Amino acid sequence: MGAHKEEIEGRIISPDDSEYLDRVKRIKKEEARIKKLFGKIDEDRKKLVLTTIADVAFMTVTMQDLRETINREGTTAVYKNGENQYGTKQSPESQTYLQLSQKLTQAMKILVDCMPKQQRPEPPGDGFEDFVDGREDV
Repeated sequence: MGAHKEEIEGRIISPDDSEYLDRVKRIKKEEARIKKLFGKIDEDRKKLVLTTIADVAFMTVTMQDLRETINREGTTAVYKNGENQYGTKQSPESQTYLQLSQKLTQAMKILVDCMPKQQRPEPPGDGFEDFVDGREDV
């Protein structure tokens, strides 16, 4: 008899795929956490944002993994073009991290825009308005 195998999302998984299983588990946990945050939006909007929530969960976990790799290996990679041309360039992990960061920001804006008005977090101010409002000569 062979090792126990199961199918997850159309992929046959063996016990050797523990890293993959851990990643899927982390993504699903993050997705559940985000869904909980957006639990009070109406059902029509919720149906629209489910894919975005799944994308945000995926990007969040992927960025955590990339951040770990970047911390370990740095943000640059050595390259070799031809026999005598060497140099450094931005690592593929750093490039991917930056791209995901931009996409994550866009996706989060979509999610925040779907929240009811009273539930939206107020953006933190820089204190300028308080300074102007507190002046006596204005």
